[in-house]
This record gives sequence, C-alpha cells and structure tokens, in this order.
Amino acid sequence: MARSGRRLKPIIRELIKKYPKLRGYRQEFKAQSSKLKTAILNLEVLEKKFNAEEKITPEILLEKRIVRKIKGKVPKVKILAKGKLTKKLIIEGCQVSKSAREEIEKAGGTIK
Repeated sequence: MARSGRRLKPIIRELIKKYPKLRGYRQEFKAQSSKLKTAILNLEVLEKKFNAEEKITPEILLEKRIVRKIKGKVPKVKILAKGKLTKKLIIEGCQVSKSAREEIEKAGGTIK
C-alpha cells in the first residue's frame, strides 16, 4: 500500500482521459505558417484597380494597399481566375494559376 502512489479522484481521471493528446502539434503549426505567406488575388480586383498596359508586382500591390505585409515582409502573391479581365496587363514576380494565365493571355497581357 505504501508504494501504490496517490490516486486521482475518478472525476479528474475521466477528464484527463477525454482530453486530446497533442502529438506532433509543432509540425502542424509549421504547415499552417507556410500557407499564410501567400496573398491571394482574383482577376476581378486587378480589373478594377489597374489601367491597361500597367505593370503588376507584389511591391506595387503593396503601395496601392491591395495586399498587406505578412509578418513585416512583402508577401508572395498568387493570382486566381475569379472574374473577367479585359485589360492588357504585365505581371511580374507573381504566381498565376493555369486558368488565370489563360485569361490574362487571352486579354493580351504577359506574365514574366
């Protein structure tokens, strides 16, 4: 009996058993933080905010306050194909989805 240790009250023991175990939570956090470093834009935003033949880079998007800094740094920008684009735009330093690339090139724009 002397070595049997202190027993928890049954109510507390049941609560501890039900509480989820945090295995590998740091790895999950790293995966989420890498997703946060990309700012996502749609073609409809570019259509409203830019004129024809205008150059688009992450820095210009920051200056026009279309995109915010993430953790004090200029974010990576990915352009998606929601909305229509009718203007000829020059895009540099941005990731572009396949369907958005087709829309931009159809409108006469270029991607570098």
